Amino acid sequence: MSEKHIDTLVWKVKQRGQEIPSKVAKSIDDLGFRILEQVRLGNKDNVFYMLLRCFKANEEKFPDDLIEAFKPENEPYFKTLIFSFLAPILGGEKEGGEE
Repeated sequence: MSEKHIDTLVWKVKQRGQEIPSKVAKSIDDLGFRILEQVRLGNKDNVFYMLLRCFKANEEKFPDDLIEAFKPENEPYFKTLIFSFLAPILGGEKEGGEE
């Protein structure tokens, strides 16, 4: 996997994190610490399941760019990719007021 490809993929997953609907972001934020812990431990299956559940529960499509983070060829970059996706969601960059 080329470094340029990973740089582009990191940028894309971060963009997806910024663009997801607020209802999905809220679901992910509610599970934030659990997801982060599973990422830290490298439990890709659990991370995928928790994120997929957040999207499906809100009847939203799971982003194709995010699927790339779970592919075997991107294993060395898994944590970086998922943290890039989660950063805008869990980092408090919310639009509007608190609910």
